[in-house]
Amino acid sequence: MSYFMGKEGFVWWQGVVEDRHDPLYLGRCRVRVLGWNTEEKVHQPTSTLPWAYPVQPITSAAQTGVGTTPLGPVEGTWVLGFYRDGESAQEPMFFGTFGGIPEKDAKGENLQKGFFDPRLPDGDVDLGGHPDFPDEMGPRQLNYNHTANFAGQSVPREPATIVHNSAPDPTEHPQDLKISESVLLKQGAKATTHEAHVKGEYSNFPVSQLIKAGTASSPAFTVKLVENPIRSTFPDTGLAPLDKDIPESLISTTRNLNYLKEPTTNRLARGMRGNTLYTDPFLSGIVYEKVLNRGQGQVNIACASGRTWNEPWPPWAALYPYNHVHQTESGHIIEMDDTPGHERLHWYHRTGTFTEIHQVGIKVDKIVNDYYNIILGGRYTHIELGDCETIDGKQEVFVKGNKHDKIGSSYLIAMGGGSFSLENPGNDVIVNSGNTKVHASNKIDFTSTHFYRHAKHSHNTTVGEQTDKVGGTWTMRTTGAISLNTTGSFSNQAGASYSVNATDSIFQTAQGLLPAATFDYSYKTTSLLGRMGIESIDAALSGGIELLLGPDGLASEISMLPPGDIVIKSTTGPDGIAGSALLGDVSWETLAGSIKEASLLSSFELTPSGAAKTQGLLGEVSISSSGKIKVQGLIITLKEFMDEIIDIITEHTHPSGSGPTGPPMPPASVKLNLLKSLKVGQSFE
Repeated sequence: MSYFMGKEGFVWWQGVVEDRHDPLYLGRCRVRVLGWNTEEKVHQPTSTLPWAYPVQPITSAAQTGVGTTPLGPVEGTWVLGFYRDGESAQEPMFFGTFGGIPEKDAKGENLQKGFFDPRLPDGDVDLGGHPDFPDEMGPRQLNYNHTANFAGQSVPREPATIVHNSAPDPTEHPQDLKISESVLLKQGAKATTHEAHVKGEYSNFPVSQLIKAGTASSPAFTVKLVENPIRSTFPDTGLAPLDKDIPESLISTTRNLNYLKEPTTNRLARGMRGNTLYTDPFLSGIVYEKVLNRGQGQVNIACASGRTWNEPWPPWAALYPYNHVHQTESGHIIEMDDTPGHERLHWYHRTGTFTEIHQVGIKVDKIVNDYYNIILGGRYTHIELGDCETIDGKQEVFVKGNKHDKIGSSYLIAMGGGSFSLENPGNDVIVNSGNTKVHASNKIDFTSTHFYRHAKHSHNTTVGEQTDKVGGTWTMRTTGAISLNTTGSFSNQAGASYSVNATDSIFQTAQGLLPAATFDYSYKTTSLLGRMGIESIDAALSGGIELLLGPDGLASEISMLPPGDIVIKSTTGPDGIAGSALLGDVSWETLAGSIKEASLLSSFELTPSGAAKTQGLLGEVSISSSGKIKVQGLIITLKEFMDEIIDIITEHTHPSGSGPTGPPMPPASVKLNLLKSLKVGQSFE
């Protein structure tokens, strides 16, 4: 056999992809081959072109889902291939793509020409899918217009613009966007009418608000993505609005989407020297967009310590041919930049979410919507230098198990407003530290069923007033001394009884500086009703009650001493000891002792035998226990005085008419002598 595959000659070709929607999902494309197919679609429509198989690289297994998906070329892509069946040219294979500088637009007069992107504005409505591999969604109708009924099957295209706003207008609708003072993308506006153009309102640009946080009336931050209303054919030639009278420059504020008459190599890959002012990524595209959106709340971000930080400046500074870029139709981008001094890795999502690693290893993650991080195992994070986390909204951390925070140095929680709550119902909260300080500018409330405080030493300082209110019993126990010291007044008040109990001694001292100046009380005890008692239990040895005036009673003293003696002493008082009763009696009574009162020159004594004696400086009056009364002065006693009177009477005579009278006659003389010998002798001394 001299004619078989590989022996009949290699027939290669180049052509343009016109359809990539392979009903067998093998990555095949319909290719119009230069020289083999005519450009006149009337004679050879796209649907009549054979499917060309892609040749995959050796790094792809191309087997049972293993390997690289054989997708890449789009409508309008120039590819290089060969015919597997040689000159029969019915089994095309392609293995490469090549770019160029597109000179013509696929739309307009070239719409029906071959070797252009052949897709129609209404979509590929004639593709029904392979009968053995029906499309799960039904017949494909790939639409260019996002507002069509089949918007879910819209042809992909990168966004027209992405706008961040850190201070959004709360009255702005989520699907409206103010581009400038003169241009408003407003849903429902009749953008195809001249009146709408005059107002600057356009409705055919779909706007999506990515962040749903905040409330509809007051969103905290907005990220709005503006889609192209109609997908352009390749090569992309700009916004292609529904109304040709809408100036493109008014709408796209961040991206130039017209790629006609420039190299098909990605602008990011062409680098700083391969672009013009019109195509420079720093002036149009995602780099420019990053710079603009960086200024929306991503500079001067405050840390808890007060220092600030910024989102790093976009580090793109690529030079051709060192930046390797992969961009998809919808706007996803991967960069692997080897530009010397500016080496980077960059993963970019069409909405603006990206991860970028800078030339010195700095990594930037920016997420324009929610972020979910799910780890089924453990997470281990080691940060050498520091960690600054700033959250403009709220934060919730829910740890179902134990949590252990260990701080090697200081730990500060600073709150600008609101309340701070630490909740652990039914369990313990333990604070263990060298010194613990709690400062409140207003008040501190402790509420619990029981309150225990244990301290080796305790010091309480209250600058102003302090009130302790106890609903039940308040017990204070100490194994040492208790000292209450105040520079102001001290008041104890009890609604019921008030008891002070000390196993050792109780000492109370009043300095009395102010009362001393006003001769007022420095210590006073008052009972409105009821009795007051001072009781010393031990009457045998150690008890006693003493009221002392002056140091150790130097001025005066009232003492009750064991086993029951009472001492009332005035040492320095000029008025001595005075006792008085307004209405009742003043009584002194002893059962077996004596009652004595004495001054320097006189005394009074009542003895247990029943005798009483009053003695002065020059005399005395006494009554013996037998009833004898003694009255004695300096010269004579009462007995001597009475005897002298009786003698005078018994011896008395006086003149009369008949001469001097004689002494008294009996019975008077007898009675006088008897009185002298018996009664006066027995009763008086």
